Amino acid sequence: MADTIRITQTVTYKHQANLGEDVEDVELSEGDELTVLQDWENAWLAKTSDGKLFNVKKDVAEPA
Repeated sequence: MADTIRITQTVTYKHQANLGEDVEDVELSEGDELTVLQDWENAWLAKTSDGKLFNVKKDVAEPA
């Protein structure tokens, strides 16, 4: 399993910090690196440096 991944194209994900809070759009840019927490067949569970979690599809990122 990769420790980090690098975004290969700009993507926008939805993020909800806590239940009951508004959902916000978060843009990840080409070259951004995220820490991998879990590796699945088609995606990674990864977090940004500020702790936001995302399911990142493997077609928009690569192992760093």
